[in-house]
Amino acid sequence: MTTIDDQAEAAAAVELEPAGPYDYDTHEFDTNVIDRAELRRVLEGEVEYDPARHGGLQPAGSATGTVEAGEPGEVAPVAASTKRKPKVSGIQYLDAAGTAHSLEADVVVAATDLEHVETTMLLPELQTFPDSYWKKKTAGPSAVLIYLGVSGSLPELAHHTLFFTKSWKEDFGKIFGKAGFGRRKPTSVPSPASIYVCRPSATDASVAPEGSENIFVLVPIPADPSIGHGGEDGNGSAQVEAIADEAIAQIGSWAGIDDFASRITVRRTVGPGDFKDDLNTWNGTALGPAHTLGQSAFFRAGNVSKKVDGLLYAGGSTIPGIGLPMCLISAELVIKRLRGDTSTTALPEPL
Repeated sequence: MTTIDDQAEAAAAVELEPAGPYDYDTHEFDTNVIDRAELRRVLEGEVEYDPARHGGLQPAGSATGTVEAGEPGEVAPVAASTKRKPKVSGIQYLDAAGTAHSLEADVVVAATDLEHVETTMLLPELQTFPDSYWKKKTAGPSAVLIYLGVSGSLPELAHHTLFFTKSWKEDFGKIFGKAGFGRRKPTSVPSPASIYVCRPSATDASVAPEGSENIFVLVPIPADPSIGHGGEDGNGSAQVEAIADEAIAQIGSWAGIDDFASRITVRRTVGPGDFKDDLNTWNGTALGPAHTLGQSAFFRAGNVSKKVDGLLYAGGSTIPGIGLPMCLISAELVIKRLRGDTSTTALPEPL
């Protein structure tokens, strides 16, 4: 079995004609057969996941694997044509020097962004989730990530600190472009935003030089790569750096660290453009498809190609959803599928 690295790339899928209101292969609703307008809006993503009721954002990032016996690069599944459904026969990839390689495999697990796999790495007739599928879906938030080295001690910050604004609902309305039930408006960056701050050096001194602190900041923003890229020492895109400046000032003010900004010795930012270009994520999202009703649980994209035998999916784009625990469960579900295990219990440990 060959597993594709999250930062490399992977593969596959199909467009099926819905037989009823909900198609369990493509995970799409045929809203033409649903009479209630309100229900159509819900199923088409007009009602977003509400973090205030169901929990906050997961940190950016997802589980990664490797291309066995090869270096990461541009990876694509190879399907052997037959009179029936095409079947995976291996992968092709380029190493760091640009040399092409091939690996034989009867199973390929694509753990990178599903939209990228489907729409750029497979021929249209092999796509389970083509462009038409994604045009009806809602991306989860992106983020500006801020990595800071700060001189001196910061006892005002715990290992994990959450700064919440009083306008939580309005903030996420801006991120998703919602102006109320059934109405849309352009997305925008909340100001101020509810942000997450991690100070790992509070519990592990080895992550920062002696006499300094290691700080990570996550600012949730719309999934929009045009917001720009990050950079070092304030040299990223103007909007990304402005968002970072505001978050840094917010931490200093809300945590009572008046000289916080002036004590920063190392600064690096990451923006939606980086998620798009470096990780090939859909619209530069940091998380994957949003947890709307029509994109959650068994409504989420499935973990097996309907057009290419032997091509499976793992990660935040597929079932069960967003967040590192969910991504690990998605890998477990792939293992169970390969074993023909249809039970609802967890796999025994060790595997």
